[in-house]
Amino acid sequence: MIIIKTTSNSHKAMKDITNTLLNKKYAACVNIIPRMRSKYILDGRIVESREVMLLIKTSEDLEANVYKTIKKLHNYDVPEITTIETSKVDADYLNWINESLELGKK
Repeated sequence: MIIIKTTSNSHKAMKDITNTLLNKKYAACVNIIPRMRSKYILDGRIVESREVMLLIKTSEDLEANVYKTIKKLHNYDVPEITTIETSKVDADYLNWINESLELGKK
């Protein structure tokens, strides 16, 4: 299991990404963390904005599909898309993840 993280200032973009990933079985679960505050450098200055974070639970086999989906539906020109590798996952939870993703791998 891996976790893919992305952020955006658009709730609509995050909802569209989440629903597409779940409907296509590219993700078993997506945590939506609203109203996060981000600070970053843009055009040489520090900018602050409210963003939504997605934590997408999936498998390495589906990682490329998740990245493509995010890039297609995201509202940023260059979205943050990072993969977090997990070293330990509860066996029952991992079974559920794998069963949930079976259709997305076909």
